[in-house]
Amino acid sequence: MTPTYHRIAYAGFEVANPVALSRVLAMIAQADLAPDAVALDIGAGAGGVSVAMARTHGLTVHAIERDPAMAAMIRARAAEPGLEDRLQVVCEDSASALDRLSPVNLIVALGTTEAAGRGVRDPAGILGGLAAHLRRPGHILWGDLFWRGDPPAPLRQIIGMTGDYATDDGWRSAAAEAGLECVVAEVSSDADWDAFFGGADARVRTWLEANPEAPEAAAIRARADQIRTTFDFGRPYLGFGLYLFRKA
Repeated sequence: MTPTYHRIAYAGFEVANPVALSRVLAMIAQADLAPDAVALDIGAGAGGVSVAMARTHGLTVHAIERDPAMAAMIRARAAEPGLEDRLQVVCEDSASALDRLSPVNLIVALGTTEAAGRGVRDPAGILGGLAAHLRRPGHILWGDLFWRGDPPAPLRQIIGMTGDYATDDGWRSAAAEAGLECVVAEVSSDADWDAFFGGADARVRTWLEANPEAPEAAAIRARADQIRTTFDFGRPYLGFGLYLFRKA
């Protein structure tokens, strides 16, 4: 496996975002899904949420992850006893996976870039694209950054290189535009934010100290510096919201 920033940083997290796994599972519980319900976890990362959904809620889960190395991590976890028939790993883009596997009861997308397919980046377009692949009733568990206020233009430009974010009210409005009801929403605490971004940075710095001569070290260090600088500067302007949306 070729080391990259994300492969190193995310490997140790149950949720590769600033939110606790307990909060994710508690929100899924509010969807009141049947034991045989089918869920898609788009951008599944190292698979912590996928494993927990299958094990805790008894769902059939398709973990969609386009990074082959991350998908391999999920496959290793899917080999645990009791998960063989409940957790399937899908290494492909979200658009093709959605077309092939839908309709489903639940779609989970936490911090996922272009979750509804490449090029779909506006909030209403993303949520509407995902909603089209739900059964009725169906749910989307959406988690992503939001703007706390109007950010400086350079920060918006840098953050916008990977995604188009809304305010908290903006995500809710985008859901309504997509025909979705917001069942419940939460904003992550400062402790969750610090645990994730601080933990990811520490994990990468430890790897860099242990592998100073690795061919990938310079690129990984540059990426780590960029992410730390961006989120240290952007902290007053950014939050992370977790939303359970319902398609009636």
